[in-house]
Amino acid sequence: MPPQTLGQLLSLLVILGLPMAFCANVPPLLKHGREGPTPRSTGGSAVEELTASYWLKQARDQVAARLDRTQDTVTDGRRAKNIIMMLGDGLSITTLTAARILKGQRQGRSGEETKLAVEEFPYSGLCKTYCTNEQAPDSACTATAYLGGVKTSSGTVGQSAAGEKVDSLSMWAHRSGKATGLVTTTRVTDASPAAAYAHVARRSDELEIARQLVDEEPGRHFKVILGGGFGKFGLERRDGRDLVQNWQSAHPESCLARSLSELRGCVSSNGSMLGLFSDSHMAYHLAAHKEQPRLSEMTAVAIERLSEHPDGYFVFIEGGRIDHGHHETRVGYALDEMLEFDAAIEMALRLTDPKETLIVVTADHSHTLTMSGYAKRGTPILGMDDLQRDVNGIQYSTLNYAIGKWQSQGKNGQRESPGKTLSQTSFTPSYINGRKGVHSGEDVPIFAIGPQSHLFGGIMEQNLLPHLMGYAAGLDSGDTAYEVQRKVDTS
Repeated sequence: MPPQTLGQLLSLLVILGLPMAFCANVPPLLKHGREGPTPRSTGGSAVEELTASYWLKQARDQVAARLDRTQDTVTDGRRAKNIIMMLGDGLSITTLTAARILKGQRQGRSGEETKLAVEEFPYSGLCKTYCTNEQAPDSACTATAYLGGVKTSSGTVGQSAAGEKVDSLSMWAHRSGKATGLVTTTRVTDASPAAAYAHVARRSDELEIARQLVDEEPGRHFKVILGGGFGKFGLERRDGRDLVQNWQSAHPESCLARSLSELRGCVSSNGSMLGLFSDSHMAYHLAAHKEQPRLSEMTAVAIERLSEHPDGYFVFIEGGRIDHGHHETRVGYALDEMLEFDAAIEMALRLTDPKETLIVVTADHSHTLTMSGYAKRGTPILGMDDLQRDVNGIQYSTLNYAIGKWQSQGKNGQRESPGKTLSQTSFTPSYINGRKGVHSGEDVPIFAIGPQSHLFGGIMEQNLLPHLMGYAAGLDSGDTAYEVQRKVDTS
């Protein structure tokens, strides 16, 4: 049967809703077996996807949806009452794609057609992540850029490369009368969250970072602090101070939580909230005990508490252990942490109104994860397609790292098929032998929804991000040039 005739027949059967009795003749791609499960989209069957009419209708529907959501997010000059900045640490484009597929496959679908929460955001762009002294950056210089608006040298938090103190978006929000807070799955003194409140030349100086969080502005004003790192506030200290006790003394109406049960108990309190759920970083979700709160749960508690403030709020929320999974070159951990981050984004969308809350989702830097080959539709993203082989006939996995600790080699030094060892928690093969996975220097994505979200399209320097958020909310940045522009725009 000519292809055109087959296509017409498929279209007619789809329109009439007749049984697909001829499915035995569908190409192997669409059958269960070694190629993977039958691919299904959220809008149609596998057979429907073979027709042009299916994709044309899908595109028309998406055009209409995009027109609706860009109108709903308002570009009429309205200011954002609230700002939520959500950071996926190490969230590369490949991580997004692979996590999307894993999300769908966990739901019993092919996976490629699945949507992550950010795919409903009306505006997106890319930002350039280099430091003043490095092509591929670390999390300290990038955090100073996307929270402080100034690019700096690697390892530096809250300071310019010349050593000048740089105020953060948290400080701008505090000066403007808004409530502030942070949520992370890493230590609250780690480089990314530290840039929301601290100023140190070396990101490793976490004992000083912890002190600044408790003693200095803007950290001591935070209404919500949730994450890991309890050791930096007491047992690891050399100055004899118990910073948790100091924080409680400074916030007499506060609530301290060390577990999920205690966090839920804090919901009924009225004061500030400090939750430290691990001595160091919080455990990976795949390895966590039941009393460790999930990122989505911490996100909900933080937004609900900060929403009580009449003048609005700024909160920084980080899915920090995506990066750690990549450094260990265990892509299963990294992707699961990405899906935890995805659930937190969904929670933030559910609890806020896009007419008053600007949500910006981005990453600090990329990683060297690649998605290679010509795997068939529906191939398990953490596995491999049997037909994918190198020039020597040896199988390779769909996901690989450029640099990592495992090369899938035999005793003779020759590459072997990784098939026997690939699992959700195993090491992922890499091309170059290294002690751990490393960052990469390509641009990272930005997604935005809410008032002034149209400003976040295109390609931009990473240090522009806080200035755009500050403009969207009319924050007092303390910068004269910025203030002049803000007064012109609001006059």
